[in-house]
This record gives sequence, C-alpha cells and structure tokens, in this order.
Amino acid sequence: MNVYSLLDILFVPVYLFIILFYARIYQAKKIVDNPEYRYFLTGLIAKICGGIGLAVVYTVYYPGGDTLQYYWDSLAFQKLMFIDFKSFWYVLTAKADISNFYYFNSETGYPAYCRDPKAWFVVKISLFLVGLSMQSFLITTILCSALSFIGIWKLYRVFAQEFPELQREMAISFLFIPSVFFWGSGLLKDTFTLAALGFFISGVYNMLITNKGFVRGFITILLSGFIIVSIKPYILVGLVPSSILWLIFKLLKKIDISTIRSIAFPFLLVLGLVFGLVFLKFMGNSLQEYKFDSFLDKAAINQKDLKSDYHKGNSFDIGEFDPTFQGISSKFFIAIFSAIFRPMIFEVNNTVMFLASIENLLILFLTIRVLLYIRILRIFKYVKSHHLLVFSFSFSILFAFFIGLSTSNFGALVRYKIPCIPFYVASLYIIRHFHSQYLEEQNAMKAQLYDGNS
Repeated sequence: MNVYSLLDILFVPVYLFIILFYARIYQAKKIVDNPEYRYFLTGLIAKICGGIGLAVVYTVYYPGGDTLQYYWDSLAFQKLMFIDFKSFWYVLTAKADISNFYYFNSETGYPAYCRDPKAWFVVKISLFLVGLSMQSFLITTILCSALSFIGIWKLYRVFAQEFPELQREMAISFLFIPSVFFWGSGLLKDTFTLAALGFFISGVYNMLITNKGFVRGFITILLSGFIIVSIKPYILVGLVPSSILWLIFKLLKKIDISTIRSIAFPFLLVLGLVFGLVFLKFMGNSLQEYKFDSFLDKAAINQKDLKSDYHKGNSFDIGEFDPTFQGISSKFFIAIFSAIFRPMIFEVNNTVMFLASIENLLILFLTIRVLLYIRILRIFKYVKSHHLLVFSFSFSILFAFFIGLSTSNFGALVRYKIPCIPFYVASLYIIRHFHSQYLEEQNAMKAQLYDGNS
C-alpha cells in the first residue's frame, strides 16, 4: 500500500488550508441571512475527516480495496492521456469493454475496471480529481470529500428550510452520522451517488416544490439522475416512487377543501404510481439486470450465496424466500430491520463492524423512544402531514427494504445502506417534533379550558 510520499507531507496541509480558508469566508458571507450555515464548516471538516479516515483504513487496516483501485485506474488513465491522447480520448468516450484494456501498456499501467461500466464511470470522474491532486491518493480523497459535500449540503438545506426549528437535528442526520461521512466521503461509488442524490432532491425541491429556478432545477435533476443511473441505478427503485408521493402530497396540500382533497388523493396516487411503474419498467428494459424479476432472482440467490462458509461469518440470514411478490412481502419487516439496525453488537467480529454496531444501537434507541412516546397510528398521521416527511420516510423504508432483501453480508450492508440512514433519522426527529407540538397545543387548550372554568 505504498501510496503515500513526501508529496503528501508537503501539500496535504496546503490543500486543506485553501479548502477550509475559502469555506470559512463562504460561511461568514452566507450565515448573516441563513442561520443554518453555522454547520457548514464543521460539516465540511467532518466530511474531509471521514475521507481521510477511509483512506487510512484501506491502506493500513485492509489489504487494499476498491478505493485504491479507482485511484490506480485513474492514474493509468491519466498517463495514457500524456502518452497517446488520441487513444485516451477514444477510451474516455467509449463504453466500458475489454477492448479498452489493450490501449494501455506497462508504461501506463493496466486498469482493472475497464470492463465494468459502473466502476469505469467512477474512474472517469476520478481522473479529474487525480489531475487536480498532482497524482496524490490522499489529496484526491480530500478533494473528492470536499466536492461531494456540496451535494450533501444542498440536501441538508432542503430540510433545514422546511424545518428551521430543527436545524441542529437535521445537521446531525445529514452531516454528522459517522457511517455516512465515513463510507460516503472516500474515492468510492457511494460518495458520488450520495452527492448526486443530494443534488437530485435539491433539484426536485427547487423545480417542483418551491418553483425557484425551474431551468436550473431541471438540469440538476438530469445530471444527478444520470450519475445515479451510471453508478448505482437501483437507488431509483426507492427514489422514483418516493419522489412521486412527495409531489402528490404537495399538490394535495394546495387543495383547501378537505372533501375535494379526499376525492383527488386516490386519482393522483394512481396516476403517480402508474408513472412510476412505467419509469421503472423503462429503466428495467434499458438496464436488464435491474428488471424487477431479475432483481428478485438475484436477491434470492444472494441470500443463499452470502450465507456460505467462505464469507467467514460476516453474513446474516433473513430466511429464504421465493422470488415473487408474495415471497418478498413476507420479509418486509425483517429486511427493513436488518438494513437499518444491523450489524448488532453481538454479531460483529472486527473493529469496523463494532463501530457500525454502536451507531446502529443508537439509532435503535432513538426508534424505540419514538415508538414508546408516540402511538403507531399517530406516527403515520404526522408523516402524511408534511410533503417532505412523506418523501423522507417512504424513501428510507423502501430503500432499506430492498437493501435488506438483497444484501446479507455485513461488509456490504454498512456501505449499501448509507443513502437511507440520514432520511430515516431525520424522519424520526421530525415526527418527534410534530408530537411535541401536538402536546403543547393540547396543554394550551387544557390551560385555556381550565382558565375558562375558573
């Protein structure tokens, strides 16, 4: 893992100083009119620390990993650019294919991901970062963390603007959950897709919810959606239906008369679901491996395969199921529980999993506290009372269900689930806040009644 050099000692402090210096100036400029910016600098520092921590783990604790492979492949790609720009341009614009491998030689190095479309797309993005970092792995990681923070920050601001009284809680949810700023900050697929998810939601919010910047929002949705489809298209399985529900509930809130709203709801819901199914079917036809039937077959196979002995006890079992709608429905609750709350402390066998289990335990305690504090039926009443909460809660549950269903290896699970964790925690905070408001209103009414009787 000889990727560190004198270059890192000399220039890492320089890059950090420049990034944090301009971030501090930007925060000071914005915080005057936007109080949520008090978390900007600390959020950025957490993101960068997460990226550096991941780089150290993959170079010291683990014997290599995909983050290093992305770096080495990008390095080979950059060398090809200087040696043979015509070949470089062809490979850059061509689809991932084994034939790309033959454009490289011993002088450039041989990329491992040139035949994997999703990983190859990450290599192409990383190429730009490697160039800015003077070919330093650690500086590349820092730049990746800092630039991806923009998407996460935009996502946080959507929630901070809708729930200004919960800015601290939303900052905890989106900026300061350890697993999210650790696994979502290094040179990994998760970093780019998490940032793209933030841009996508911000684009939808500005374009369709607040009607601010329609053109810019539309372009943001297209570009971020393209990145998600190019790297991890299965995210759309949870994102598209949840976004449709978000828009439906926003439209319903504009209808003042409750009777008309009740009549309009089923029609809008059916229309939205039909649109969502058509979109997912189109995506499945374009990406054969993500057809619904193919997904169910792969999920069922994964459940059997990842329990094998060669996974060395890092797997868990939610039970076998048939690749049918009825089969997966029977695993709904256990799949969600597994995705959000596992690994648990008694299931871990290494340091990284232990740290993940501590976080999962805290989220479990928060969930139990909300469930004990609020009745189940009232929770759903609070969820449907705000359009953004509808999106946040439905996305976290849908995504957790599909991840829990298709993943039974703890090492993969802690990374795959990070898109849903911030939304789930944020939803719990918002529900708890709504219930506190409800109790305050009830107490105020009781006080008024008591004063009247007096």
